[in-house]
Amino acid sequence: MNMNGKIKRLTALVLAFLCLAGTPMESWAATKPMNSISIRISSKLKAGNKLPQIDIGSGSAPEDGIIVTEKGSHFTVISATWVDSTAKETVAADEPRMSLILEPDDVSEYYFLANYKASSVKVSGGSFVSARREGDNLVVTVKVNPIRGQYDSPRDAYWNEKNLGEARWEKPENDSGYYEVQLLRGNKNVFKVDKTSSTSYNFYPYMTQTGNYSFKIRTIPGTDFQKSHAKQSEWLESGQLSITERYVSDGKGQQNSKSTAVKGTEDTVGWIKQGAEWLYRFPSGAYKTNGWERINDKWYYFDNTGLMLKGWQNIGGYQYYLHGNGEMALGWTRIDGKWYYFRPEKEGIYPEGSMFSSGWRVVAGYYYYFNQDGSIFTGWLRENDNWYYLNTLDNGLQGAMFTGWIRRDEKTYFADSNGEMVEGWYQIDGQWHYFYPGSGEMAYNTEIDGFYLDSDGVWKQ
Repeated sequence: MNMNGKIKRLTALVLAFLCLAGTPMESWAATKPMNSISIRISSKLKAGNKLPQIDIGSGSAPEDGIIVTEKGSHFTVISATWVDSTAKETVAADEPRMSLILEPDDVSEYYFLANYKASSVKVSGGSFVSARREGDNLVVTVKVNPIRGQYDSPRDAYWNEKNLGEARWEKPENDSGYYEVQLLRGNKNVFKVDKTSSTSYNFYPYMTQTGNYSFKIRTIPGTDFQKSHAKQSEWLESGQLSITERYVSDGKGQQNSKSTAVKGTEDTVGWIKQGAEWLYRFPSGAYKTNGWERINDKWYYFDNTGLMLKGWQNIGGYQYYLHGNGEMALGWTRIDGKWYYFRPEKEGIYPEGSMFSSGWRVVAGYYYYFNQDGSIFTGWLRENDNWYYLNTLDNGLQGAMFTGWIRRDEKTYFADSNGEMVEGWYQIDGQWHYFYPGSGEMAYNTEIDGFYLDSDGVWKQ
């Protein structure tokens, strides 16, 4: 047996002994991260019902039920609970949120990352909201695909006895918050309100003739999202209101032939805290979703659920960083001990707040070199057979490329006007110096090929 064979056999014996002795083998195993997560949601939820218990398993969901299944081979879903209230009935176009706890099957082989982007979490039958690691487990919040269905008609439609001609109605449980209302005299249409978010409307200005008036109303999808996932309700008709000659209206206060009247919210507007998360509500009552919003001259980004995002975000192919308060980073920003630069204003095709990518960049007249992750490079950099020195000192110019004399670690170097470290003989300010090829260190108190260099590294002619 040759020497290589003996070594291989000895290694195998040592490994076998360690296994039999119960010696930990983690140092021998290659633990791998789970870079992507796949989850399947089978849902047959119906609008107007309460959220059921979430089953964990496989197959299709039963009627009005829901099942969550892991599609990966290295983890298991061990818990699934609703984030939204289970006491309220669901509404058409709702996207109920659930919290899932994923457990690695063998943490010595595969582990979860600390953070996951939406592109790394595939949710069939739903959409990704957020993920965070808790110990070895991963807590993932997802939304179920919108519940399709038909809105309910308002619960009651009646005339206000204290205000002549005012129509009123009650909101249904399965409600969009928007309604279409039509005024009738006998069987003839008199006036139509295409969309209103109120629960009353004054029709008296249109009661200009004697007769028996009624109104009919239905719940309608009022937003583009609602229109994509829900249907309008059936009509509900009120009782009759008789207008005699004495009470005929003079027509004052009429609006356009097709009117809309959208009431604003009575709830708090602006920044709204929901648990540990922040949302932003407009006077209409709608939340900012799916995009950037400039608030008090600062930029914030909100996901499709309305949650304000924080940390690293890849948006539209550009890398951004959002501080802990959600504010978009601009200019020099230190993150986890590293410096990054985010454009303080738009530059050509590059939007405001986008991070500098790798390579050489100029900031305030200084050259910097950025790593692949966008952080600045410091120290000696080798590029295109040339050496450059990027300031290592933690000061206002950390990472800036040096030119001229460089003194570090009791050694002296020189970089020309391009920042390239010089080698060999080089004349500076009329005096000759020698820099050792390869290292670039200046020679001093020594003789190079019969030419003596003094303590300042100068050849005295």
